[in-house]
Amino acid sequence: MLRKRPKSLDAPIVTQAIRLEMWAYKRADQWKRKYRYTLVHEFRLHITAAKNEIITAFELHARLRNEKLYHYNRAITELSIVESNMDIMIYDDFNVMSEKEWAECAALIDGIRAGISRLINSLISKCDSGSESPNFGTGSVSADYKDA
Repeated sequence: MLRKRPKSLDAPIVTQAIRLEMWAYKRADQWKRKYRYTLVHEFRLHITAAKNEIITAFELHARLRNEKLYHYNRAITELSIVESNMDIMIYDDFNVMSEKEWAECAALIDGIRAGISRLINSLISKCDSGSESPNFGTGSVSADYKDA
């Protein structure tokens, strides 16, 4: 029996994260071999971690808003680490990444970060609108009588 592809992999934010990961893998072979197993490896690991956090958050049920927010925030943190690695890679002492590559990667990261921010804002606005209880569907115990 054939399995269906998860719908989360077709989401725009996930495809942007996958595109960033592919970009990093293509460029990693062209960059200086001296830093391949240290700086470049860490750079790629954090990109993959950000992509995995986005997919994890996207796969969670809609009632688990706190967990979704946690994973989206972890993805933003991973992207911040990627940007700090980019800043190191562009320094003259290292010269691993060109300015053009830095700009391409920064544009991809900005697009992902903007998408995550929209998702976070939609989760927060759903919580603030009062459409659901603050415990996000975890169930609450109520008394069998009305308060006076």
